[in-house]
Amino acid sequence: MREKKFCAHRGLSALTPENTLPAFAAALALGADEIEFDVRLTKDNRLIVSHDNTLERISDGEGMLCDHTLDELKKLNIGGKQGWVVPFCEPEEVFEQFANRMTFNIHLKEHGEDGYLIRELVKIAEKYDACEHIYFAGSPSELEWMQKIAPQIPRTAIQLRRDTIGIYEMAKKYDCSGVQFWLGMFDQELIDRLHEENIRCNLYFADTYEDYDKYFAMGIDTLLTNRMDLAAAYRRWGHMDK
Repeated sequence: MREKKFCAHRGLSALTPENTLPAFAAALALGADEIEFDVRLTKDNRLIVSHDNTLERISDGEGMLCDHTLDELKKLNIGGKQGWVVPFCEPEEVFEQFANRMTFNIHLKEHGEDGYLIRELVKIAEKYDACEHIYFAGSPSELEWMQKIAPQIPRTAIQLRRDTIGIYEMAKKYDCSGVQFWLGMFDQELIDRLHEENIRCNLYFADTYEDYDKYFAMGIDTLLTNRMDLAAAYRRWGHMDK
């Protein structure tokens, strides 16, 4: 039987400010097998954890994230919508607090010049002896750089709606150990085909008990969820043993 896992999407993102240290701490406390977070580059070529490259939705700042230095970004509050005061965090802060306590599903939004972002992330992972407990996820432009300069880190393919290559072909081309589906972009046949190649299947996302049942029954290995609190209760009630 394949192992079923929960990955806290941007931490406990439905109830706490996403992609923050408190969100990741809450996910850990609730028993998440993995946390997912996104990494980008700042104006001064520093690494920062953020899904968006614009500031309005996620903070009290304005404009493009990449037009601000790390110091400028760290002064912003990204918890205002939930009534929190919490800053952006850096990937190294996530490793410092949580490395080897959960698996890190690290979504690379860019690769940087000559793969700079990837090289820097690998340095951090090596510093915390965490290379065996992380994997990188991305679309073809990032996967190509991952394979080239960090072949030792497992890769997970993400197919964007604009991509001309299918996710099975993408996984094979870049020698991925996993894929991460979007809702509506997979079926049972595709899951089975990937499993025949020993490729794990993630799904973004599921936030209800009914969907947990549905997608685990289809063979999804890891469900990304914004509601790790519900996932914890689902596990506690023994549903993972079905």
